[in-house]
Amino acid sequence: MVAILDDDNVVIDARPRSEMRRDNLRHSATGVLVRNPAGEIYVHRRTPTKDLYPSRYDFSAGGVVAAGEDPYDAVVRELAEELGITGAELTRLPEDDFADDHTRYHAYLYTCVWDGPVKHQPEEVEWGAWMSPADLVAKLDDPEWSFMPDTAALLGPLVRGLPGVTVSEGWDSDAWIDGPWLYRSPRRPAVEPRLLAEVTLMHWLAPQLPLPVPVPERTPDGVRHLLLPGIPFEDGGTAMGRKLGEFLTALHSVDPGEAVEHGVVDAATAAAEKAIALDEFRDLIVPLLPAELRPMALDLLDRVARHRSSLIHCDFGPDHILVTDGRVTGVIDWTDAVIGDPALDLAWLLDGAPSAVAAGAAETYDLTPELRERARDWARLSPWYGVHRGLLLDLPDDVATGLRDIVSSL
Repeated sequence: MVAILDDDNVVIDARPRSEMRRDNLRHSATGVLVRNPAGEIYVHRRTPTKDLYPSRYDFSAGGVVAAGEDPYDAVVRELAEELGITGAELTRLPEDDFADDHTRYHAYLYTCVWDGPVKHQPEEVEWGAWMSPADLVAKLDDPEWSFMPDTAALLGPLVRGLPGVTVSEGWDSDAWIDGPWLYRSPRRPAVEPRLLAEVTLMHWLAPQLPLPVPVPERTPDGVRHLLLPGIPFEDGGTAMGRKLGEFLTALHSVDPGEAVEHGVVDAATAAAEKAIALDEFRDLIVPLLPAELRPMALDLLDRVARHRSSLIHCDFGPDHILVTDGRVTGVIDWTDAVIGDPALDLAWLLDGAPSAVAAGAAETYDLTPELRERARDWARLSPWYGVHRGLLLDLPDDVATGLRDIVSSL
């Protein structure tokens, strides 16, 4: 028997599974993305006897929630039944919905890290293997590989956003994955010194930080570093906030002079580079704002240019914070590290992260009122970048949305 849901996810009936399938009734189902410590994802192929999408490839273990069954219990049961995985610590992902002509359900989604054996249930799984995120994305884009459409819709965006997946020809570097390594090769001669400077900086910096960070090494064509496990930050609590506060405290406390000696961009150079962007903000964006807000906008641009005292990550946010089973397992992407305003690293943490995370960070980071207000300024500046990009690439919707956000923040 299967619990049948209305559009508000309230149980309104219980029907046999066969009727649920026949009439495509809305129900609850589960899905678990299984990764190993190297960051690979378990992919399997369904047997041809499955009642829904037989012989399709899948990268989620899960199934229908029975009538009266708690969704978490269903997750644990399905993971054990399909792949023989028991005792893994599950990390909850945001719930979602899926509907097509064959199935309609509310999804309870999870991920876990598993380094033990995988044992297939013969009636449900006929093949399986570990794949790197990049390999899985390539298979998702390959018409020869037919995947479950619900898994592709619900968990595909998460997989595509994992570190190392977006490996292509970038403006500065080519990037690709080979086994546990992420490789980068400069596309222009001017980029090579920056890559090599990152090698020097991170070897010096990593031992001073309380969380793992990539430590690149030189290769004949560029650099490489081991992929860190985890998925980009989605949610967290006070304990995670404390760890992130401790991390930024350590980062901002390193000697800035030594950081420059180890390859980081110095304060004067960083200020000159930032001034170019701020001048374009003044010239291109301020005139688009209501006249009564332009003085406040100009004052904001002046304020964010004043402080440069610490080594900062410069892009500290959810995409670059990796989490495994509710623990922070890495902080990635140090290309933009400079001597700058520590409030910039605090902007998302205090004004964009969940309130519990922000509260935890405030417990372990020594915030002064002035620093707190500067962090708010950097948060207010965030939508300016979207407007700037929209103007340069002729994206009018992005410009309109960003201008509304700027007006609201001012």
